[in-house]
Amino acid sequence: LFCCVMTTHDGVFCLGQKAASEDEEEYGDNRQKELALEASSSIYSLKEPLLLKCNPNDSEIGGKEAGEANNENAQYDSNNTQSKNIPLILTYTFIVFAGRSMWSQSVLSAMVYLLRNNNPESVGFLTSIMGVSQLVASLPSGVLADMHRRDYMLKVGFLVGTTAFVVTVYASFSESFGALGVSLALWGVFYGITNTSISALFADSISEGERSYYFTQRMMLTKLGCTAGPTASLVMFAILGDDWTMKDCAIVMTFGQVICLFGILILCFLRDEYIVEHNESMALEVERTEAIVSITEENEVQQSCDHDTEPRESQKSLLCLPQHRAVPVLTVISDVLAGCAAGMSTRYYTIFFIDNLQLSPSIVSLLYILSPLGQMVMHKIAYISGRKVGRCQIVVIFKWIGTSFMICMILAYKHHLHVSIICILYLLRTSFANATSNLTKSIIMDSVPRNERGKWSALESVNMFSWSGSAALGGLLVSSKGILFNFYVTAALQLVATLPLIVLFERVKD
Repeated sequence: LFCCVMTTHDGVFCLGQKAASEDEEEYGDNRQKELALEASSSIYSLKEPLLLKCNPNDSEIGGKEAGEANNENAQYDSNNTQSKNIPLILTYTFIVFAGRSMWSQSVLSAMVYLLRNNNPESVGFLTSIMGVSQLVASLPSGVLADMHRRDYMLKVGFLVGTTAFVVTVYASFSESFGALGVSLALWGVFYGITNTSISALFADSISEGERSYYFTQRMMLTKLGCTAGPTASLVMFAILGDDWTMKDCAIVMTFGQVICLFGILILCFLRDEYIVEHNESMALEVERTEAIVSITEENEVQQSCDHDTEPRESQKSLLCLPQHRAVPVLTVISDVLAGCAAGMSTRYYTIFFIDNLQLSPSIVSLLYILSPLGQMVMHKIAYISGRKVGRCQIVVIFKWIGTSFMICMILAYKHHLHVSIICILYLLRTSFANATSNLTKSIIMDSVPRNERGKWSALESVNMFSWSGSAALGGLLVSSKGILFNFYVTAALQLVATLPLIVLFERVKD
């Protein structure tokens, strides 16, 4: 009796059976022992989600041969438990975000604000340029990454990123608004090309069941990088005189660009060959072998499969969406709405600190140091809580808490409370509101097949576009209604963004 079984993170799906011929039965016992011996040499190299509790000791192997097989298994497992892409991508994430947070987080907004004579609309306009260029580049890049090799797209991103570095340094010291717009457009193309491919490659390099953990680790490194950048900015501004001037901003931006360049070099070392696809194919072979060795266990699995798949097929579509698309589509909609809300205000917190609170560059840099640290702590708490309560539930709870702190921050400023209280409320708001992106991304990657992850990663650029487009809208609101009104609209839209996730409370498995 022959059975081919494929494992997924949801369970085991039986692909088919056929009867063996009478000739195969004559030497079936000997063949079973040979296949069991071959299976024992590779079974320990597999991750737990890919196995059906296979135990090589259940096979009838001699003591000496079994000991040698176990030694080989232990050696293979120690050398192949992690893809080489994982540490490279994590290192790239820390370095790039450390440099990016140094030049893009507060210094860029301040430079544009000073360059355009305190005009907030210019800040939103330049941000929208980067978002549009990222959207235009990411959608075809995601398709090409799925059709061809992802590491080829990352090498193209390396060339674009190097060009963006040169143009940005020139624009910073020449104080040219047009050249700065071109440089941000190039950075948008760079992020559009690299983010889609590197997210898909990162997901491909992680075994099923471990993505929430590694996505959380990467997000924590992102926040750690966002702490390192403002720390360097604080030191440099303190040395330069702690004042908002074009020259000082240009120096700090250039230093951040140099840091980004080191991270861009890592893109040349990522490889498609380092993904864990070979483990999945080995899992298929092991499951086929186990089915031949133990017919009784196979029949039990068959009954379990039939029992599990019937309710899946009977489930109805959700909100006119197919069953297999409902979870990723609604999660992306929630991310896009949250991105619109964040984009309306993120670029204007620096303006709020400069104009309304009269904070110096060192104090603003200190806030941007503490903010990612708080987000790192909340990321870990969100990850642990998501495993117990549910990922969608935790995302909604954290978003609501963050929105509440944002409203409290506005009320504290209107009632003329001390600046330190307003800053603390800002830090609490940012820590909660930005601590769940790793959970939503893991939900998407767990809900789509491998050959579509590049396309779904490209949708992150739609999120970036909405973020940048809403930044331009935020500039118009700041100019016409004031910065506090812009913050109120942001809070309302953040609450709306949680509605699609509430619908998924009973559909996302954790």
